[in-house]
Amino acid sequence: MEDRAEIERKSKAMHQFLGVFERQLDVKGRLALPAAFRARLGTSCYLTLGDDNSIEVFTAEKFEEEAVRIQELQQKGLITMDRLRTFSSRASAVEPDGQGRIYLDERLRKHARLDVKGPVMVFGRLDRIEICSVERHERSMLAGEQEFSESAL
Repeated sequence: MEDRAEIERKSKAMHQFLGVFERQLDVKGRLALPAAFRARLGTSCYLTLGDDNSIEVFTAEKFEEEAVRIQELQQKGLITMDRLRTFSSRASAVEPDGQGRIYLDERLRKHARLDVKGPVMVFGRLDRIEICSVERHERSMLAGEQEFSESAL
């Protein structure tokens, strides 16, 4: 019989965000999330500035964990107060519409270098979704593949 920890581990694994999808922003700056991601997000999610010119999408539960983590890093002096302020002031709660679209405001699009009506990469990062430009995604995948080739893990 499986113990509680093993059951929880398997449950979490089933709820990870996996895969990569190319999408297009519409004229209003909305992005249709992949159906595979919509069910996991539920009725609301949080958008934040991500590292390396990306946008991160969190479930409500994961956003709360990330907010606590960022606050602890700042209290320990590992990140600046400016980073904490930017994280909290640039984060926004959004509700996907009936077609699974979320609105990426101008600040987020500018940060991720995304153009209205332009292509966008949407991919799972296990505990979150990342949105970025095609160029940024290709650069990241090449670097990651190179690292896998050189690794002996």
